[in-house]
Amino acid sequence: MQPSTSCLWRPSARTVLILYLSFTACTSWRPDSLSPRAVVQGPPQPLSLRVTYTDSSWVILNNPVLQGDTIVGRDHQNAQVRVPLDSVLLTNTRHGDAGKSVLAFLGVAAGLFAVAAGIAFIHCSQTACFDMQR
Repeated sequence: MQPSTSCLWRPSARTVLILYLSFTACTSWRPDSLSPRAVVQGPPQPLSLRVTYTDSSWVILNNPVLQGDTIVGRDHQNAQVRVPLDSVLLTNTRHGDAGKSVLAFLGVAAGLFAVAAGIAFIHCSQTACFDMQR
């Protein structure tokens, strides 16, 4: 019977998934210095846009586009949202944060090292790996 290669692949897939989620989570919303019209028209065109209304409420629009004097995009439930430019107080776009990314990477690496060291310690304590009397 041949051993399954999926068991060998799974730890790598988990590691890649953990690293991917760690790095994509290292973003933050930053206010735009341009007008809402200029931000939506790009370049670069934002993938998501947090629009703050004049009453201080806000909505996140995915794939925003400008249609006349209205920003049109999709909310988190994939419903179409239309925001007139004259009701926009400010816009924020997502930007990567290198410092957070480095800290996330170091945290994941330290966690993986701790798990590997713990497994090695448990294994060696049961099999006398550290026995110096040979």
